[in-house]
Amino acid sequence: MIQPGKVFWLIYDAAKRRPRYISNRGGTRSGKTYSTLQFLHILIPKADKAGDITSVVSETLPHLKRGAIRDFESIIGHSLKDDSHWNATDFVYTYDNGAKLEFFSAESSAKVLGPARKRLFVNEANHIDYETFRQLAVRTTGIIFIDYNPAATFWAMEKVEVKDNCITIVTTYKDNEFLSPEQVAEIEDNKNDERWWKVYGEGKVGTLEGVIYDFTQIDALPTGDEASSLVECYGLDFGFTNDPTAIVRILADTRRKHLYVQEVCYKRRMTNPMIAEHLKSAGLNNRVEVFADCAEPKSIAEITQAGLNIKACDKDAPVKSDKLKFQLNWMQGWKLFVTKDSLNLIEELRNYTWAKDKDGNPLNIPIDKFNHLLDALRYGVWSKFGQRAGYGQYNISVR
Repeated sequence: MIQPGKVFWLIYDAAKRRPRYISNRGGTRSGKTYSTLQFLHILIPKADKAGDITSVVSETLPHLKRGAIRDFESIIGHSLKDDSHWNATDFVYTYDNGAKLEFFSAESSAKVLGPARKRLFVNEANHIDYETFRQLAVRTTGIIFIDYNPAATFWAMEKVEVKDNCITIVTTYKDNEFLSPEQVAEIEDNKNDERWWKVYGEGKVGTLEGVIYDFTQIDALPTGDEASSLVECYGLDFGFTNDPTAIVRILADTRRKHLYVQEVCYKRRMTNPMIAEHLKSAGLNNRVEVFADCAEPKSIAEITQAGLNIKACDKDAPVKSDKLKFQLNWMQGWKLFVTKDSLNLIEELRNYTWAKDKDGNPLNIPIDKFNHLLDALRYGVWSKFGQRAGYGQYNISVR
């Protein structure tokens, strides 16, 4: 049974006014996506007829599967694979009245430039470019829903929310009555991070400055002849209770200074035997080096006993000093390509910035957040390729 919450009713009241756009801006865990999908799931069987289509669009298929499709499955209350209404090939849910709710990614040009639809829901719109949105919008006859976290000003604020026929809803985690006390505490534990709290806690528009890495999303890692000249290694950052164990696979083109990276693991409460088994199941053999946080020698020794070629990263890698600044600058000399299924890595890359002092001046260290997979990446790349760079010529003090 569907349980509508406060955000659902805000969407319901907005839709009754028949706007062209409903833009749902808010902080983390406010229920924006879930409530919009609830509204559509209730509306379509009542208001539509056979042939009517509502489209749910997100930046990539992996993002769509982990986000909107998983939420939709929770809403219907059972596995989609066991539901005869669900077409798992085309990601289309057909209701008894013949109307359809389809899910596709913004990278699907055939869908973006395809036939018209009745309604559109653009999920996490700040990760979709304006031209893609425009192509989708002109092919939509009815209402258009948008949701996003306001990490920075983008086209929805400048081109959509300024229109008279747009209703903007602003929500935060406090508007989601279904969160557990533990989830609320986890969110509120970030109040000291002013930039994060402004965007994800209070749902206010932020200014994301000083992002450390640029990157390009790719479909998959190179294979075959394309990969034959690449150097492979892994990076591993240990975690357990509060932080995840983070592992990345790295293929490096040392001539062009290109790094092709895929997220392999991002899980909490991973024991060393579990880590070893996870690496083996990912296809790792003992010919490929794994560079792990050197602060965990016991863990490294235990995983080595499992038959993997795991080594302590260069001892200067896990540091919070001028050396780290140097390493990050050195890492910026590589062009970074990340597989689109590396969702946690992509989130870290979008949020990993240089820290600031209380007056807003940039510091020579990054924020201590959004860095688990990125630390693993640095351990691997610096330990494999970076030690030869040295520190002396750069006049960087060693503490």
